[in-house]
Amino acid sequence: MPTPPLHAAPSRWQAFVRWLVECWSDPNATPEQNAIFRGQQFHFLIQLIPLAVLPSVGLLISGAWWFWDVGDRTIMLSLAGIQLIDGAVNMTMWKRRRKQPRDTPVADSTIWLMMLTLGISGLVWALQTVQVFGASNSDQRVILLSVIGAVLTCGSWFYAVLPQIALAWTFTMSIGLMVGLGYTQWQHYPALPLLLLFYMVVLVWTVLISSRLFMRGLRNELALDQQRQLVGLLLNDFEENASDWLWEIGASGTLQYASSRLAQIMGKPLNVIQDRSLVELLAEVAPPGDDPAQSPHQSLVKALADDLPFRDLTVPVMLGGQRRWWALSAKPLRDARGAVLGWRGVGSDVTIVREHTIELTRLASIDPLTGLANRYQFNQRLAAHFSVPTQVANCMLMLLDLDHFKNVNDSLGHVAGDELLCEVAQRLRAHIEPDMLLARLGGDEFALMVEGVIDLERIKALGARLQKALLQPCVISHQRLEVHASIGVGLAPYDGDSAAGLLKASDMALYAAKAAGRNTLRFFEAEMETAAHDRLELLEEMREGLDGHQFVVHYQPQMDLRTGALLGFEALVRWQHPTRGLLQPGRFIALAEESRLIVRLGKWVLQQACQDAMTWPKNMRVSVNISAVEFDRTDVTHTVTEALRLSGLPSHQLEIELTESTLLQDSESIIEALTELRRLGVRTALDDFGTGFSSLAYLRRFPLDQLKIDQSFVKPLGNPEDSANNRNAEAIVQAIHGLAQALGMETTAEGVETQAQQQVLQRIGCHVGQGYLFAKPMDPQQLAAYLAAHSPLAPPSDAPQGEVGLPAPWG
Repeated sequence: MPTPPLHAAPSRWQAFVRWLVECWSDPNATPEQNAIFRGQQFHFLIQLIPLAVLPSVGLLISGAWWFWDVGDRTIMLSLAGIQLIDGAVNMTMWKRRRKQPRDTPVADSTIWLMMLTLGISGLVWALQTVQVFGASNSDQRVILLSVIGAVLTCGSWFYAVLPQIALAWTFTMSIGLMVGLGYTQWQHYPALPLLLLFYMVVLVWTVLISSRLFMRGLRNELALDQQRQLVGLLLNDFEENASDWLWEIGASGTLQYASSRLAQIMGKPLNVIQDRSLVELLAEVAPPGDDPAQSPHQSLVKALADDLPFRDLTVPVMLGGQRRWWALSAKPLRDARGAVLGWRGVGSDVTIVREHTIELTRLASIDPLTGLANRYQFNQRLAAHFSVPTQVANCMLMLLDLDHFKNVNDSLGHVAGDELLCEVAQRLRAHIEPDMLLARLGGDEFALMVEGVIDLERIKALGARLQKALLQPCVISHQRLEVHASIGVGLAPYDGDSAAGLLKASDMALYAAKAAGRNTLRFFEAEMETAAHDRLELLEEMREGLDGHQFVVHYQPQMDLRTGALLGFEALVRWQHPTRGLLQPGRFIALAEESRLIVRLGKWVLQQACQDAMTWPKNMRVSVNISAVEFDRTDVTHTVTEALRLSGLPSHQLEIELTESTLLQDSESIIEALTELRRLGVRTALDDFGTGFSSLAYLRRFPLDQLKIDQSFVKPLGNPEDSANNRNAEAIVQAIHGLAQALGMETTAEGVETQAQQQVLQRIGCHVGQGYLFAKPMDPQQLAAYLAAHSPLAPPSDAPQGEVGLPAPWG
């Protein structure tokens, strides 16, 4: 036998039984809930007792009068007496219970008593009808059946709220009529019992359906009541614990309902604000000084007048001496015709949210590091100045950039750099007026915007004052620093009649200030724009020049000051421009570094120098400059080994020159690269020593072979007309040479042009000299003639022989 499914559908019989049960109880409810339902059913039934008993008595009296001469009077009076007693019992029950609450529990005995009384009443009505029916004529029988049918039907409908009682009435009266009339009138009316049976079935079915509908209504009413209680609890909890409050106003705008929370925050009793106009209440707590015509409270008046829902309408209030902000949301209450009966809504205190919004708005326009205006606020202010292009007012825009700030970041770290920027901002702020806008545009670039100022002398004085303020020494990360600043100035409407135009002019002036030697101030000039276009044009031509092999390498000899022997040459790049002629490095190296073309150019110069050096006498070295950008953007070690591999040049014949700014970048990576170059046998030299951020720390840490003394220190040597400057320069050169000797390095003096300079350098003991005294930079053809006239220095005994290099693929 197959096992039935765990959740088999109920049979029709089970479904019918459940349907019957639902007529007088809820199968899903608890016994306590069903007791409440039964009490409510009984309560409704009790309310109908007078409507059932009083007409019944009236019909008894009318029937007795109408049928007094028909039937047995004794039986008639006896049955009428029973009917009256039964009615009295029911009326007594009605009188005792009619005022009790509708959900008062009812005992089963009470229900059985009512079933008994109504069952007896129904049976009495049946017996009265049977004993009168046989003695009546045709007209009387029609009236009798009509009356008894109405009584049976009305009773079934009245008592259907409690199906047990309704069925007791219906069954007893219907069965009594069927049995009595069937027994006495079978011969004359054989179909009458069958009609009565059919009528009883219809009434029973109707009673059950009515009872089920009434029971469903009770269940729905209970569910709604529970929901109302839940909503009430939630509203009470909301009003007690939330910061929001509920309100409702009528069509006139007066408060019909206000939660206690509203009264509490307003500091007034609830009965005081009740029936008051909401707009008037808000006006009473409005902050003083607000323009009534522009007050947000007028927005509330307008919103109410529009008869449309509104959300988060913000109004200011003054409570406890503090300005606060409320947000009101509401929707209109309408009748069936759509007319507005009032408004219901909620209020919230949004002071914290609004303050946070204001703070976020402020922070969005403030530089978080320095507290100055940021680029966004600066752009907004500058754009606002040019909002009317046809009436551009006078305006001065000053761009200020810190000189060599990157060196501070690279040597001391970004934390120290941020600390320096904060110090700069504080000093600049101390020397400007309140109507000036000082902003940090990013990095180490600042902007000062002054409207209505065209006085050039006043601008120069302001710039000088700012530069002087920055020159005051400051200590950052235990280092004493002097800050220099380059300044570019643009004037509107002369230099630019738009925000972008003025900013461009000021930026060009700043570029010119940097190109002029830094720590200077430059006003925009028309020639600067021409120079800017020339730079762009030169940059494009440089790309074409690299592709067209227009660059050449010239060489300047390096002499041993002790023996006079030729040691080697420094490779110096030149640009053989097709229209501009031979360009010196000063025209294009800075531009190449800015555009990162120096990486490509430097790689080519290194490879070309190594190839040319292979044609020179043995052991003659070549020095090649590598810029800080190349160290930052490429793997210099790989580039050097690749150049040695391609040319076949022994590594000890190559010397790499780098500047102090290179050492101030990523020191650990530079040390690693220089160490690897030394392992390969490549010499390293520090170019232009003494002109930058000279530090004994990096001389001690970095593996260097040579210090090159900048020509600015060599030039005053041996000059009898300026003995003081001569002595100072000689002291500096001697100190550098002594420092190099102590660290095991050689010294090379750059820019040697006179015999007097050479003699001083020889007396000091400087190892190598380079300059016009020996030869100017030469192209390869001139170099060949020069080599023919000079014999090189014999190779030192400890110099490695042959090629030393690690060929590796270019990455």
